[in-house]
Amino acid sequence: MTKHSPARANVPLLSGLTVLSQGKVRDSYLLPDGNILQVATDAISIFDFILNAMVPMKGIILTAMSVFWFKLLESYGIKTHLVAFGAEIDRYLPESLRNDPDLQSRSLVVERLEMADDVEFIIRACLTGSGKEAYDKTGMICGHKLAPGLQDGDELPYLLDTPTTKAIAGHDEHMSAEEVRKKYPDQTYTALRIFQIARTYAKSKGIILADTKFEFGLNGTLADEVLTPDSSRFWNLSDWEVSRKSDDRKAPLANDKQLVRIWGKAEGINKRDPKNIEDVDHVHSLIVPDEIIGNATDSYRYIFWRLTGMTIEQYLRKMMNVDTPERPAKNILVICGSESDLMQVKTACLSSEKAKIRIDIMSCHRNPLDVMQLAEREDLIQYDVIIGAGSKALALPGIIDAWVNYFGRNIRVCGVALGESGSKALLAAQLSIEELPGQPVIMNELASQAYSGVSGLKELIWRIDNGELPPMKPRTAKPIQKLVWKNY
Repeated sequence: MTKHSPARANVPLLSGLTVLSQGKVRDSYLLPDGNILQVATDAISIFDFILNAMVPMKGIILTAMSVFWFKLLESYGIKTHLVAFGAEIDRYLPESLRNDPDLQSRSLVVERLEMADDVEFIIRACLTGSGKEAYDKTGMICGHKLAPGLQDGDELPYLLDTPTTKAIAGHDEHMSAEEVRKKYPDQTYTALRIFQIARTYAKSKGIILADTKFEFGLNGTLADEVLTPDSSRFWNLSDWEVSRKSDDRKAPLANDKQLVRIWGKAEGINKRDPKNIEDVDHVHSLIVPDEIIGNATDSYRYIFWRLTGMTIEQYLRKMMNVDTPERPAKNILVICGSESDLMQVKTACLSSEKAKIRIDIMSCHRNPLDVMQLAEREDLIQYDVIIGAGSKALALPGIIDAWVNYFGRNIRVCGVALGESGSKALLAAQLSIEELPGQPVIMNELASQAYSGVSGLKELIWRIDNGELPPMKPRTAKPIQKLVWKNY
């Protein structure tokens, strides 16, 4: 079993129930009626190491996501191990554990099954991750021979069943798809069927389901977590389409714990052995930066909203009947590039019934020092979102974002283009947001364009009030190249 980090080990166990297992993320208990209580913690693992950190809301989001998919799949006749969720779990719990909104939010009552525990059923629609590593070495994945020339993130010609072992500690290993099909034909067929259902649904929401893993009982019942950000790769469709246009194609950033993996690679965690106790202890000694943890929570929240259409708080209250508090109102700082934009901006801001909004007027060209000092201020962290709005060559959002990032403020910056419809001023502002290298400023990724006009600003504020913004993207510094040419 993978050694738990101090943070994971400190998660208290429930009293009055028999502990069946403590995994990387989930604890399982035997209930009096013979069912199992699965409790998802906020623990996080990368490269088969459990980090010494907790990601707020992660376990709750994983649980709610599994509920969403279980209910959807059951409508297609897929048999699942789900028995009860949300407030309904109290019917199965000892009295001492009832009426606990946190436990109701992160727990499922599931059927106890005899599991096919020698295999994980992995289905792939795109080439990436360990599948790409195998392909690069042999041209094959789990016995599937593929055409040459495929690159990271490319769509596969058909869905591949690429099963792996289920390692108690260390890395899972690829298995022969043909042999697993012979041993588990029903499970393999069901896994492919579920993937196609989920892939079609996700695409309708502008999301690519690249791959996922399933677990089944010996009787063919779908078990464990299903189609969560911990078990699946979800890509924004628009990001994936852009990534296919390069000669050197790379998979887009996944909506999961990818930002934590990027940090982990920078720390060399991916080069260490999870079976080596010294490596494990070293990883447990590392402190995961607060901004990485915050971005991970944002990523989990974001993909949940994209797929379900609800924030996690809305889903808990409406679909799981959990008496959980509503999400706190957001604090928004809107910065206009010119006083001439003020009336339009105020009109849009008055549409919000929740957010606390402040408006400043500041030109990045005429007030460059003030923009820098704004980003440097310690009290800037009171704001959840900064919106830069204006017309013409709108450098303001990009400059604000650059300074906010420079001073280490973990605040998302959005851009809104203003101007008369069809005007050069509006087009210039839109392009100033949309064509920023790396697109660090948040635009309307659902429509692959900048938020525009008063209606666009209203839409953005509504989304901040009632939905989720994408997490901040990782930044890559470019080296300064001085004196690259001279003629004297």
